[in-house]
Amino acid sequence: MSVGGLILVEPSLAGNIGAALRVAANFGVKRIELVRPGVEANDPEVHRWACGAENRIECCTWDRFQEAATRYHTLAASASGRGRRNLPVMDPSNAVEALVNRGLDNVALVFGNESRGLRREDLDRCDLVIRVPTDPGFPVLNLAQAIAILVSMVHCGEETSASNVPEPAAQDLVDGLMDHLHESLMTIGFLDPQNPQRILRQLRRLFGRAGVTADEVNILRGICRQMEWAAGAKPGRFPNGDSGGDVPGST
Repeated sequence: MSVGGLILVEPSLAGNIGAALRVAANFGVKRIELVRPGVEANDPEVHRWACGAENRIECCTWDRFQEAATRYHTLAASASGRGRRNLPVMDPSNAVEALVNRGLDNVALVFGNESRGLRREDLDRCDLVIRVPTDPGFPVLNLAQAIAILVSMVHCGEETSASNVPEPAAQDLVDGLMDHLHESLMTIGFLDPQNPQRILRQLRRLFGRAGVTADEVNILRGICRQMEWAAGAKPGRFPNGDSGGDVPGST
């Protein structure tokens, strides 16, 4: 088994898209999501590099990264460690264990543009960041090479016994939580109105490392509603802190 899909954000070269299709087919990846690609997936040059793999992979094109990521519960970005002090940068071996434990079917490996990498706003949406160790004198990998290395390592590492780690929440639920936190923390004056992302970015990193579950998302959103009620911003039905029954199993 391999990861559920690959997300390629703004890939510009037909050869890299075709090579990604071929690697995906080699290692059992079923989907590739292309976000604003510079070349269409059905381009003849893509097919030449794919060597028939295009017939084995479901390939979808999207305008926004958020749309491409919706079906997945864990997003693992490939990026260099340079300038990533606020990110949980992992080496591939540790990342593989974490991804296997979270359930590979719901994992997407995320790769950026050949020359620019991933935009900061897209990287902020990812739960983990993986850096392939390279020679410091020439550290930047070709996109197709990075895909091949990480997909093959996940495929080989999948034999590791998975623990009983709860399934992380889907990305759209986490996005909703982040929007709610933004609103609630602004209401109580916790965020800097000029730069709210400074704190929100770190919270997103925290949730990504923890693999926050759907139940935990509901609890946190209940806390948000309680903060808003306590601040007098919205009518409060649950002055005792009850989340209102949104959390499964709550009484």
